Amino acid sequence: MKFSTRANYGLRLCFMLGLAGETVSLTALAKQTSLSQKYLEQLLSMLKKGGVVISSRGASGGYALAKRPEEISVKEILVAVGDHFELECATGECHDSYCPNRRIFVRLFDEMDKLMSSFTLKDMIDDYKCH
Repeated sequence: MKFSTRANYGLRLCFMLGLAGETVSLTALAKQTSLSQKYLEQLLSMLKKGGVVISSRGASGGYALAKRPEEISVKEILVAVGDHFELECATGECHDSYCPNRRIFVRLFDEMDKLMSSFTLKDMIDDYKCH
């Protein structure tokens, strides 16, 4: 299994905002990630649209989490950036009536969905702080 670049950086941005616990400027996020502000704006716009982050304008403006880290699941972040792990065989869209993968992919998808729904941003932050 491989995360998309958007998923990887979306999770990373939320993690950074969760660690900061306050509003972080786009400039600071760009410095910390070495990504362009334009790319970050695209990702943050997706996360904002998905209800994961909020933004504020002005001299002390920037981005912050829309909810507490324990209220944001990994799945919520992945869905916001458009990375759902939906496979045709698992979602019923497979048109091959003899598809040998359907049963295993449905089970894999269901278990991954449960795990991503139960694992929160706070879990990621707590794991980081323990090391």
